[in-house]
Amino acid sequence: MKRGQKRFNVFEQIKSIKELLAPISQDKFTIRALVMRCVKYRVGQVKKLNAAEAKTYDLLLKNSLYPKTVYRYLLLEDAPPHIREKLEQKKICMETAREQYIQWKRFSGTRAGNELMDEMKNIIRRVRWKSQE
Repeated sequence: MKRGQKRFNVFEQIKSIKELLAPISQDKFTIRALVMRCVKYRVGQVKKLNAAEAKTYDLLLKNSLYPKTVYRYLLLEDAPPHIREKLEQKKICMETAREQYIQWKRFSGTRAGNELMDEMKNIIRRVRWKSQE
């Protein structure tokens, strides 16, 4: 961890961001899309924002939140439970969590990964069944 950085619970931050953006939208995918448009606007890829996007952009900046950082937080919202748990316990930083989440998504999308996951589920079912006797 770099000097001066504080570890915080990113999921509490996500919750507060969603509360802040609640008047605009309640849907997590809509919020994520709006914030992504704000990121693109900030870096100059998009020239104009519509009303909802402009309102989102203004709310973020008024609360000293940068769109790219907020977008990174929102991406971690869909992380699997084992990564979420490590983040909540502050065992890993956000960057490591993002890397692990990307690796997990790649692995779970492959045929070998799915076969391995199915085999693990079968083993776990057998262990539970034998322990219930």
